Amino acid sequence: MKLFRWIGDHILETVSGAAFVIMISVVFLNVILRFTTGRSLVWSEEVAAIGFIWTIFMGAAVCCKERGGLISVDILINLFPSKINKTATLIIDIAQVAICVVMCVLGWKFAMSAANKVSLSLQLPYTVYDIPIAISFAFMTYYTAKRVAEDLKAFKTVPAENEGENVE
Repeated sequence: MKLFRWIGDHILETVSGAAFVIMISVVFLNVILRFTTGRSLVWSEEVAAIGFIWTIFMGAAVCCKERGGLISVDILINLFPSKINKTATLIIDIAQVAICVVMCVLGWKFAMSAANKVSLSLQLPYTVYDIPIAISFAFMTYYTAKRVAEDLKAFKTVPAENEGENVE
């Protein structure tokens, strides 16, 4: 049971890491083959591209998992008193949820529009290249919605004595 829980908690890291390892391995193998035999694997470029795309998008969702994982500029918000800071954070997180939902839907439509095209050497549908967009933003929507719930909880518990203090 612990294994299933761990996999559920770390599925993005696992997929991103596996895609990265596959990408690096195939590129390394292709370099060795070119150096030793003068020939290369025709399909290696496609596998490397797919691995890179999956690594990037799943990695972005991993970064979104923890607050502060993605780059942000919060110097202005941190200058405000606690209640205003928490209100601004809530508004920003709600906007992020909306953006992630839109990107998820558009990513899904984009991936499905490419279902009829196939890659040259592997004959895979281009959906394999494009579906990480929708998957990544679906996870980002989930994590950001969790943050909105945390923001609402924190907003309700603003201590009166911290009203004039800055929050870090």
